[in-house]
Amino acid sequence: MARWTSTHADVIHMATVPKEIPIAGIVEMRLKNGEAIEGVIRRMNFGNNAGQGGWQYYGEYEIETINKQRWVIDVLDIESARAAPQNRYADYEAQGLITFRSEF
Repeated sequence: MARWTSTHADVIHMATVPKEIPIAGIVEMRLKNGEAIEGVIRRMNFGNNAGQGGWQYYGEYEIETINKQRWVIDVLDIESARAAPQNRYADYEAQGLITFRSEF
């Protein structure tokens, strides 16, 4: 499970980082330790402690890479994130990880 926020800076980070992450498609994340991970978002989990003892929050994303590895990433470990370039979509679709439709 993801870590609880413990400082005001953590709370601000928890509120701002998800705004950079696309809801659908492929995401590129740069972690605070310098690692970069690219993949499809498979799951998100966010929550709080209902204010007991002061408000605290947690959040995590599960990402599946093109090699079909799954990573659970704590939001507090994310430095930045963005949508991956469109030219990566065909590779993920070829691996059966995601399907893109241009019409309904």
